[in-house]
Amino acid sequence: MQINYMTLIMNWINFGVIILIIIGIYKGVNAFKSFIKRNKQMNEKLDIILDTLEESKK
Repeated sequence: MQINYMTLIMNWINFGVIILIIIGIYKGVNAFKSFIKRNKQMNEKLDIILDTLEESKK
């Protein structure tokens, strides 16, 4: 039985690339989630600041 070593090497490289792509997508989604969370927190803080400014004007 003859084994083609080049095919085995290319298969391992392809599996490695697929795993790297999956990890990259996962990290991208997590970064996007944290970006959305930071924006929500910033909006809440700005609302608090604007409310206090409006109250101080009255």
